[in-house]
Amino acid sequence: MPHLLRQRMPARHGEPGTVGVHIDPTQAGGLVYETLSAIFAPALPGAGRIVPDGGPVVSTRSFDVRRQHPLSEPILLGEAVHALAFGRPKDIKRLIDGLQAHFTVGHGEQEHELVIGPKQGG
Repeated sequence: MPHLLRQRMPARHGEPGTVGVHIDPTQAGGLVYETLSAIFAPALPGAGRIVPDGGPVVSTRSFDVRRQHPLSEPILLGEAVHALAFGRPKDIKRLIDGLQAHFTVGHGEQEHELVIGPKQGG
């Protein structure tokens, strides 16, 4: 991810069952957001923001991860996407579990960073 972000304004990301996610606005990033919106219920828009040191406020999209909706269609992702996820550790794990049904998910170099890539062997 080209910019270093640090959580300063967690807003509602601390609420049980809610995870805030920031993905750079690329075509692949949009596909991941669409997939997240299909798997989990989107929370209120604008429910959170991240303020990088010396940079602009970066908005996040928040998802209620307490319930998952299974997807039957394969999701074809052409490139890896870097995302920042903010919330309670068990809620972030739920988010990762939901994503792993369709993508490979690893941890990036920054705290809270996820690397979401094409599903391997699928």
